[in-house]
Amino acid sequence: MSEFLSLVSRNIKVFLRDKTAVFFSFLSVIILLALYVLFLGNNFKMDVLTPYFTSKELDFIVYSQLIPGLIVISTITISLGNLGNIINDLEYKIMDGFMVTPVKRVKVIAAYYLSSLLITIVISWTMLLVAWVLLGILTGIFFTLGTIINAALVIILCSIISSAFMVLLTSFIKSINAFGAVSGVFGTVIGFTSGIYMPLTILPDAMSYVSSVIPFTHMTVLLKQTMFGQAYEMIETKTSTEVAVAVSEPFGLNNVGLLGLDIPLEWLMIGSLILSIGLIVLATRVISRRISKK
Repeated sequence: MSEFLSLVSRNIKVFLRDKTAVFFSFLSVIILLALYVLFLGNNFKMDVLTPYFTSKELDFIVYSQLIPGLIVISTITISLGNLGNIINDLEYKIMDGFMVTPVKRVKVIAAYYLSSLLITIVISWTMLLVAWVLLGILTGIFFTLGTIINAALVIILCSIISSAFMVLLTSFIKSINAFGAVSGVFGTVIGFTSGIYMPLTILPDAMSYVSSVIPFTHMTVLLKQTMFGQAYEMIETKTSTEVAVAVSEPFGLNNVGLLGLDIPLEWLMIGSLILSIGLIVLATRVISRRISKK
């Protein structure tokens, strides 16, 4: 067990030591944040809400549904960035050194996944706390402690799913150069296809069907529903339930189902979690075969 934990610690330290890898892990998050601040933020300030709320209250409402998207993107890009250790260790034959030790191959591969999961959770939690403090200071309205705790639990679930998908993706990438290209654009692509950059309601129906089979879409909806509850109550109190329901769709709060079928979000997340376990097993086999060919 100690050798397994040592490998996990080693992978985390290698990632944090590589400043370039850390930067590219945050690249999509930085792009998304810039889009929110410079362009998208004002577009979400709906005219139907403007007469009822102050500027700061509107900011709280808007960013309550923008921040979850930012965090979901971070669970994807940070886990992918950390898993670049696999490519590096294979390409530079560092993996060969692990294989001559008594540590089982499955433990070596599992250490990559666990290190990615841990660092993704910790950094995403840090982003959540920073968002909590900054949004509270700027608007005068803080998320309740219950909201933060629930969001932190959802982040764990999102991190498990994201890391599973990213470890499978990484297992098929052959070189550091290819990995750099993929990590640079993957988060941005997911941002568009999962309704994070813009509501799925403005996309063609075909795109909505594609988005519905991507687990990251449902992760975004779940985290939005978790963090937007306080803002939703504000809207209901100052306007009406009808208005609150009306803004739910453009804000991306409604369940998108699966291929047009109305399937509960809880089932979709359970299905995504089960799928993640299968992806981890598949990725382990792929990486194991690549090690055997070295």
